[in-house]
Amino acid sequence: MKEPTRAPAYAVIYHGLCDIARTRGYALAIHESLAADLDLIAVPWVEEAKPVEELVEALRAHCQACLDIASWDVNPQAKPHGRIAWNLYMGAGATVDLSVMPISTALGPA
Repeated sequence: MKEPTRAPAYAVIYHGLCDIARTRGYALAIHESLAADLDLIAVPWVEEAKPVEELVEALRAHCQACLDIASWDVNPQAKPHGRIAWNLYMGAGATVDLSVMPISTALGPA
């Protein structure tokens, strides 16, 4: 028999995380398989997107309420293309790997 995964727990919290992101002007998507952790990418979607720090704190608070965060990366890690990443380590070994694209004022090609 295969070992159980945490995917059901991740599925339960995802809807709330999406609502939180959307109300702050971000699109939130799952990438990867959910086998080891919940890999999320948040992308600013509207001109009035809230600051990244506000988004991250709101997502962290939701995860804390749902799965009891044991610790989290207070200092984010810089990633390629300006992406910023945090890890939220929760109870029972669950982890959210959150990457956020920064807000940009530049317009792309027409």
